[in-house]
Amino acid sequence: MQYSTVQVHVFNITKSMIKQLVLIRHAQATDHKNDFERGLSAFGLSQIASVAKKISKQEIKIDKVLYSAAKRTQQSAEHLATHLGYVIELEADNQLYLCSATYLYDAIAMTDNSIATLCLIAHNPGISEFANRLTQAPIYKELATAEVIVVDLKTDNWTDIYQNNTSNYYNIVP
Repeated sequence: MQYSTVQVHVFNITKSMIKQLVLIRHAQATDHKNDFERGLSAFGLSQIASVAKKISKQEIKIDKVLYSAAKRTQQSAEHLATHLGYVIELEADNQLYLCSATYLYDAIAMTDNSIATLCLIAHNPGISEFANRLTQAPIYKELATAEVIVVDLKTDNWTDIYQNNTSNYYNIVP
């Protein structure tokens, strides 16, 4: 009788091997003649409060928020941090204002690897285009105001964002 040997490889992805990306389109803004200066509306403030509550319920612990320097994204980031109720590093990036999906990849790749969960708050069309590329969505979806896409990445290095390493994703709506 002859026996054959079979080698089985089990890949156990530990929490330390997962980076989590929280993509948020800014909350609803008021009208203003200068687009960059549009602040959040009362409804936009309630959207952020709702999203923060749902992020907490999912037990997502954001380490850093990278946001466009536009007033509505800055306010979205600040109110999100306040409603989550713990210290979060906040960083404005002037180039995130109306940027392309390509720039979002670059901005994420520059994130320090000590950050496990990065939140990115930006604008359409770039944030939606990026989310669709990253999740390889079969149908293009434009994010609504304050809509969130949570993406788990099978990596421990943010520079791997350029590779297709999405292991799971889901959305949260206000």
